[in-house]
Order: sequence, then structure tokens, then C-alpha cells
Amino acid sequence: MNSSYSKLARGSYFLILDNFVNLGIGAIFWLILAKIAEPAILGQAMVVTSLATTVIGFSGYGIQLALSKYMSEYKAKNMLGTARQLLKAGIRGSLIISAALAIILSLLSGQISTVAYQNPSLALLLVFTISTFLPTQTIIAAILGAFQGLQIMKYVMITDLIFQVSRIAFAVFALLYGLQVFGILVGFSLASFISLVVCYFYLLPRAFPASTEQMNPIEGIKQIVRFTGLNYFSVGIKTLSSQLGILILGTQSFEWAAFYGLALLISKIVGSFSHSVGGALLPTASEEQVKGNKVQLATMVNTAVRLSILISGFGFIVLMIDPVYFLKLISDSYVEAAWALRILAISAIVTAISAILTSLLNASNRAADVARIGLVSSLSTIVLTFILAPIDGLEGAAIAMFVGSILSLALSLIVLKQKDEMIISSKSMVKPFIAIMSGLLVGYLFVLWNHVLLGIVVAISCYVTFSMAYKVTTKVEIKRLIGIIVNRK
Repeated sequence: MNSSYSKLARGSYFLILDNFVNLGIGAIFWLILAKIAEPAILGQAMVVTSLATTVIGFSGYGIQLALSKYMSEYKAKNMLGTARQLLKAGIRGSLIISAALAIILSLLSGQISTVAYQNPSLALLLVFTISTFLPTQTIIAAILGAFQGLQIMKYVMITDLIFQVSRIAFAVFALLYGLQVFGILVGFSLASFISLVVCYFYLLPRAFPASTEQMNPIEGIKQIVRFTGLNYFSVGIKTLSSQLGILILGTQSFEWAAFYGLALLISKIVGSFSHSVGGALLPTASEEQVKGNKVQLATMVNTAVRLSILISGFGFIVLMIDPVYFLKLISDSYVEAAWALRILAISAIVTAISAILTSLLNASNRAADVARIGLVSSLSTIVLTFILAPIDGLEGAAIAMFVGSILSLALSLIVLKQKDEMIISSKSMVKPFIAIMSGLLVGYLFVLWNHVLLGIVVAISCYVTFSMAYKVTTKVEIKRLIGIIVNRK
């Protein structure tokens, strides 16, 4: 138990840092751009990058999950040579899929830009981004999946940090130089190329040191292909459903695309801790499943769920009490996204919990169930986005995301219970939410009296006090986690 819990804690620690890098610095990136560029410029850039991200969802993120799972299993069996073979095959397969999707989207770029967005200039921008950003990100996604499976989460963080810092430097310089939307996209592509070079030529050889180990044939190739294929589809359609709000709103107004895109990015910070736990849980749970340690796995998972929701509660309380205060720091025009941000914050924390449940299902080789859950919830989000976004704008797109996230969580719980794999207790999820609601209720009273900052301080203080009194966590548990992190080597 100590070993598996320590692996999960250390992995979650680095993935939390990684999410802070991606979402925190990513938010700073768009906030800086919002200060020096018009919302319409940001909206066009978000539409193009959302289309590219959707394609990557179908080309790279599926193999990332598969490698995360099977790398950990091969590592547990002392078969690193086979793991290396699997990574090479994964990269080749991902590049073939990404190339096919890139050709299709490039051929359709003219129709997309003129018919959907009434802006022919988007076609060249889309082709440029697909040609430069897509292949590098596809390879990076596969390699990061291998790092996660080998539980070298710090390499994931380093790769993403290089991308985020480089993107800020290149994009801001290009904008100031007058390149506008093209400058932002150049920043994405150059930063992705630099992070790939470091990841492939520096980090990857350290993750797979040269050896004379004899290569073994890849075990269970049919099972791996089936798992990978199902996750390609599941992750791809989930990515599409999350990006669709930006794409649909962009057809009405590029400003709306910018408002919604920034609100979506900020809201994801709320669920980043639980997402980090989900990412670290997949390889750890897969390894424990191979060893047959189900009781230890159950204890570990319940602790992880409870603590991840607890940590997420701080950001959730801040955003729910008064998002207008923070949106005004960007620009008064972004205040229009306040209610959408509230709804998206709720969706983010629900989606993050679903990610943990999905990791458990994938660890148990239930990729088919994951695909079905993803299909139902994502299609619901897609259909509702097409219906509600044109009618109710930002709030309509946010409501569609909320409904999809609730469906995903409900279906995941039902499947886990039906398969007798419901190792997560209701207390692990309910206790933190009760503490969150207590903080929100007390804090919001001060907001009604026009004391926003005081309300936030009181809400968080009440939240911490109630959490300790209600034993959502304990001092011993906190000290243990700190000890694991401090001695993470």
C-alpha cells in the first residue's frame, strides 16, 4: 500500500504541477494576449486552434491513454524492450491517422472558412496550423503517454513547461510585431516544435536508456489495438464536444468565441487537480490490477478522490462567488462570460471526477464501456451545443457542457456498480462537496452585502474549518502527503 500510494501521490504531484503549467500559464498566455489584442483577433485564433485540437483529439490523445496503461503493465513485468516497441508503433500509427485527418481538413478549409465563418482568410491560417502544429503535437502526445505509463511525470511537466513558456514568448513578440492572428498561430507551432525536440532527443533517451535487452513480441496485440481504437474514438469525440462551443459561437461572433474560450480555460483550472489524479491513477491502477491488489487499490482510490475534490474546492468557491470581479481584471467586455464561467466551473469539477472513474474502467480493460459512456455524453453535448448556443449564446454552450458532464459521471457510476467494480465509496465524493457548500453559503452572504473580497476570504476560511471538523482530511494525512512529495526522489 505504501508503495502504490506513494507512486500515485508523486505522480499526482507532478501532474498537478503539469496542469498548473498548462492551465495556469495557458491562462496567463491568453490573458496577456487579451490585453494587447482585440477580442475578435483572439476569437479567430481560438477557432483555428480549437479545430486543430479537435483533430489531435482523434489522432494523438487516444494513443496517449493506451501507452499510459500498457507501459505501466510492461514495466511491472520487466519488459521495457517491448514497451519501447509499443511506443514506436504508437507514434507511427498516430502520425498516419493525423496525416489523413490533416489532408481532409486542409481540403475542406476553404468551405469551412467561407461558409461557416464568412472569413476566407481563415483557410490559409487553418492549413498552416494543421501542417505545422498537428504532427508535432501528435508525437508529443504519444511520448507523454509513455512517460505517464513509466510514472516519470516530471518529464511530462518539463515538456509542457517548455511549450507554454516558448508559446508566450513567440506569440507576444509576433503580435507586437504586427502579425496579429498569424503571429499567435506561429507562436503555437514554433513552441510545439521546440518542446518536441527537447522531449524526443533529451528526455526520451533518459526514460528508455540504451540496453542490449532482447526485444520480445508485443503481448496481446489484438487487445492493445482494440483498447487503442476505442480510446481514439472516445477521446476524440470528447475533445470535439469540449471545443464545439468555441467553434459554434465563432460562427456568430469571434468576440463570443474569445469570451467563451477564455471562460472555458479558466474553469478547467478548477478540475485540474482531479484530472491530475486521474492521469496518475491509470498507470498505478493498471499495475495494481496486474498484481491483484484490489483492496489496496480501493483504499488508495478513495483517498485520492476525496483529497482531489477537497483541493479543487478552493478554486471552485472563488469562481462561484463572483467571477465578474476576475473577468473585469481582463477587460470589461469579458464580463459577458460571467454566468457561462459559473456553469463551466461546475461542469469542470464534475468532468474531473468522471476522469477518475474512467481511469478505473480503463485500468480494468473496460475500454468498450468507456467508449460507450463517451459516445452518449459527448453526443448529448454536441447536439445540445448546436441547439442552445445559437439560441442562448455563451450560457447555452455552457449548459450543453454541464449536461454532458453530468451524463458522463452518472453513466460511469452505473457501469462501475453493475460490474461490481464500485471501489469508490459515496463518502469520498459527498464529504468534500458538503464542505464546499458550507463555504459557499457563508461566503455568499457577504457578497449580497457588496463585500466580495471579504466574502471570498470568509468562504475559504469556513471551508477549511468545516473540512477539518468533518474529517474530510486530517493533519496526519496532510503530513504524510507532504512527506511523500518532499522525498519524491
